[in-house]
Amino acid sequence: MKPLPFLLAGMFSSLAALHAETVNATVDSVSGTVEYASSTSFGFHPLKKGQVLAVGTTVRTGDDGTAVLTATPGSAVKIAPDSLLKVNELAFAKSGSQVTERKARLQLTTGMVSALVDPSTPKVTDFQIQTPQGAAAARGTFYAVAVYDGKTYVGVQKGRVAATTSSN
Repeated sequence: MKPLPFLLAGMFSSLAALHAETVNATVDSVSGTVEYASSTSFGFHPLKKGQVLAVGTTVRTGDDGTAVLTATPGSAVKIAPDSLLKVNELAFAKSGSQVTERKARLQLTTGMVSALVDPSTPKVTDFQIQTPQGAAAARGTFYAVAVYDGKTYVGVQKGRVAATTSSN
């Protein structure tokens, strides 16, 4: 018979595997002028393919710039030219081979992003692009969000997206 402390330790480690851990975004491609600012640095710096972006990082594209980021395993975003996007929250969890949680909160201040989110896990996916006017959330789809002249636009290529307005 195992002593109680070992049993409790095993239970807690099993439960910890079910809770999402904060993850970093990865830069898959960069074209043109694209810069980033981490939450701990001053100013913007050139963004490079393969770079890891922590929560709190802001990405800024120039008029010729685009970037593709893997936000969490099973989700990616393409940042269009003249855009400003901040990574507010990224979390992911698996139990064995099964995804138990996928969460992203990306804040688009201006410009446009398109997102592709794995459609096989809609019940455990909470992927949101937040704008000054509200948020567009998907559980598994391909969609785009744009902010131009203080207005938010949402387009859906495939799947469903819920759009909500902020209460400012």
